[in-house]
Amino acid sequence: MALEPDSRIPPPSDKEPDWENLDASYEAPGARDVVPDMPPIPDVTTHDPPMDNWAWTHLDDGYHEPKKPFPAPNREIVSEENPLEVDVFYSMRSPYSYLSLFRLAYLNSNFNVNVNIKVIFPIAARTAKPGQKSGIGGRWYFWGYTLHDAPRSARYEGIPFRMFNPDPILADTYPPESATQITAPMEKQPYITWLVRLANAAQLEGKALEYCLAVSPLIFGAETPLGTWPFHVEAAVNSIGMNYNHVIKDIQANPAKYDAVWEQNQIDFQMTGQGGVPTMSWNGEPFFGQDRFNQFFWRLRENGLTKRQVPREPLVARPLRWPTSSGGE
Repeated sequence: MALEPDSRIPPPSDKEPDWENLDASYEAPGARDVVPDMPPIPDVTTHDPPMDNWAWTHLDDGYHEPKKPFPAPNREIVSEENPLEVDVFYSMRSPYSYLSLFRLAYLNSNFNVNVNIKVIFPIAARTAKPGQKSGIGGRWYFWGYTLHDAPRSARYEGIPFRMFNPDPILADTYPPESATQITAPMEKQPYITWLVRLANAAQLEGKALEYCLAVSPLIFGAETPLGTWPFHVEAAVNSIGMNYNHVIKDIQANPAKYDAVWEQNQIDFQMTGQGGVPTMSWNGEPFFGQDRFNQFFWRLRENGLTKRQVPREPLVARPLRWPTSSGGE
């Protein structure tokens, strides 16, 4: 999808939004109070992409020779003992990451492939300097369209869905015709650092997929009363065999241990040459968007993907729109 630059004059604003009293999404009373104190987060904004990222080194415009040849197909036998390895760059704020989640989990449990979820900061944080528009805010049409398209896509996919309330990122997004689209500075963000560091803890324990399956439906799946998902995160983390209180204490004592995870995830993400989530990656090649899952699955089948004899946990129901034309039965 082509993205045009936003050439409109930004709305006038002579002061920073009142971050304590935004009307952009609903927060139940006390929602912020359940978030434990978090140590300061390093700079999360991404910088210029590496020159050797996959998209640039394999660029084929029909005129210039690509700098690197397209990777040869895998010829090894894929089995439970020798599975394929794929990375998925995922945001806890992205409705489209959530809409890809159940197909990714079904893929992981029913086929010989390890789906490695790597949670990164949302684009609204990665592309926003304090007091400036984020990368999303710079495209005037994106936010309003997303609020229409995400529920529609969920209905098409047969996935329970309700847009996040509260928004995991504090940003001035309402009303759409006059909102500044400014993202709050990280030190004023009540939720996203908490969610990302917990995801990084899960990744260190080999439970990133389980974490997303437990927490993302709280944010997007209408499993809890409106505005209350933060109250249920602790129980969700404990439900996957992690010790929430122990993890929080360790994050507070050793933040660099967890920040190193998301920092490396974002480096790996930039190496794909993509900027949006979810991005699924096989052998370095990026597939951006939940609507590219069928192509992603087709590519894995081209590289020898086979079905497991017995599904493994975490188990999910077969998705409504599971690809069948690419050998997905």
